[in-house]
Amino acid sequence: MEQTRMEEGEDAGGNRAGARPPPGPPEQTDFWEDEDRIRSLMSMCYDDGVYPTDLDHEEMQIQGREVSFKLNTSLDEIKVKWLKERMVSVIFKENARFLAQKVKDDIIRALEDRWVLGSERFTAEARRGRIKIEGPYALSYVAKSREVVAFMISEGGVDIPLRNVEYKVQFKPWMTKAEFKDLRRQEDKRTFWVLAIQVPLDVYAQIQKAMARLRGPPSGCRSFETSVS
Repeated sequence: MEQTRMEEGEDAGGNRAGARPPPGPPEQTDFWEDEDRIRSLMSMCYDDGVYPTDLDHEEMQIQGREVSFKLNTSLDEIKVKWLKERMVSVIFKENARFLAQKVKDDIIRALEDRWVLGSERFTAEARRGRIKIEGPYALSYVAKSREVVAFMISEGGVDIPLRNVEYKVQFKPWMTKAEFKDLRRQEDKRTFWVLAIQVPLDVYAQIQKAMARLRGPPSGCRSFETSVS
């Protein structure tokens, strides 16, 4: 049987003898050695809206029209640590979920006026925090100090009276995006909605009775075209 001859200098795998293996991925920068500076950059970003320009991502991938970035592990850990200290997750319970976004913003600003800016509990330099709507159930609030975060979480929540109706708002420690998604799934399991779309104006008065005949008496009925203000 004829044997395949290997060229001189090659091994059985066809690799050149003495050839160097391909370089591995570069070692990640350890940002923990520069934690104080990174934390100050986080404060500038979330408090003042100044975005850092020298925090490089470790890896970038482009697939079609989508671009994804892989974060440096230590940098991400410092960021998460900072967010846990300075962020509160605000959960809108029951009927409060359907308040308009502007009303939800106004609720947080009113609480700031009452608890932070108008209180001797915090320093005179206290400023307004940043609000990020996370969906119909929740928003994230970035406070200007750890003391404000600790106070809101210790309060646990508040009942907001609007037009003789009370809306329940809950304060929790910072939640990740995955936790927000899980919260929404839990809320959806507890509530079954029937949506009536493109309802003619001349049948508005009969819509709730019609839905009751279809699915039984509803626990509540809300028009999404109106908002509390």
